[in-house]
Amino acid sequence: MADHHPKNNGDTSLHEEIVQYQNGNGGVHVENNVDLGYRMHYNELYPHHEYSPSTYLPSSEIVDLSKHDRETVIEESPNQRYAKLNTVLGKGAYKVVYKAIDREEGYEVAWNCFQTTKAEFNELSQEIKILKQVRHPNIINFHDCWYKDAEFIFVTELMTSGTLREYIRKLSLPNMKIVKRWSRQILKGLIYLHSHNPPIIHRDIKCDNIFINGAHGEVKIGDMGTAKMKLGKKYTVIGTPEFMAPEMYEEKGYNEKVDIYAFGMCLLEMVTGEYPYGECKNAAQIYKKVSQAIKPESLKKVQDPKILDLINNCLAPENESYYPFETLKR
Repeated sequence: MADHHPKNNGDTSLHEEIVQYQNGNGGVHVENNVDLGYRMHYNELYPHHEYSPSTYLPSSEIVDLSKHDRETVIEESPNQRYAKLNTVLGKGAYKVVYKAIDREEGYEVAWNCFQTTKAEFNELSQEIKILKQVRHPNIINFHDCWYKDAEFIFVTELMTSGTLREYIRKLSLPNMKIVKRWSRQILKGLIYLHSHNPPIIHRDIKCDNIFINGAHGEVKIGDMGTAKMKLGKKYTVIGTPEFMAPEMYEEKGYNEKVDIYAFGMCLLEMVTGEYPYGECKNAAQIYKKVSQAIKPESLKKVQDPKILDLINNCLAPENESYYPFETLKR
């Protein structure tokens, strides 16, 4: 826990402590002497009002809950097990994620809505088969799916702290101990996928597709919708340009090594806080650099020689299969 939550060394202000607490950086809020003083002073001035830390926050940071709708059920799954709530957890170009409830088990889950056609949904049968059989502590669990009103709807495990990319921004730059802990978990998930027969290739590993439970430092690979079984060695070009290995752009095909390449780019983002190839203005510029084996500018900012060597090994040509566990153990 000490690696994930800022400690109060006695120098932080009340406002900083409150913001840390409200942002989820503390499991339990311990009232210090300054806070207690504020509470007593506030109670003397306003005996009929209950004190809360937000009382002393700037108005721009106070959330008026009275102006927000209460969570209510707005839709049910065909089997009525899952209840979709009116709380949006995230939005993308083709996807919206809502909070939902698993009525059978009694816990919260993620209700994912992906825009697609019925024909495309039918073509997803192989991917759905993959999703249903994947079970690993470092991969988000897939629960159920169906098609309705031009949407592929699937229910998955809910991670409480959002994506790894968002969490990195909260931490500013995480220390190497945290980075190694996250990396080991990601690699365990990848090794599990690649150990299947035939191997399962994720094809879009990036910090945006890795999710975290900040209370426990638990990291899981998500967004398995792009995964493919290695039935042959030729696949469509799919993924995020900044994280795509050179062979993914080529017609000769690729293998599971592309996930290790993408992991190397994730590691680069973890230690620098920058998206790989941030110096490029568009996908065409990224492709040109990748095809010429020109590495991201942010690689020059990696100061730890072992981490730098690790990233370079991950970005090595596909014929050099590499799982960097030994480096991460040190």
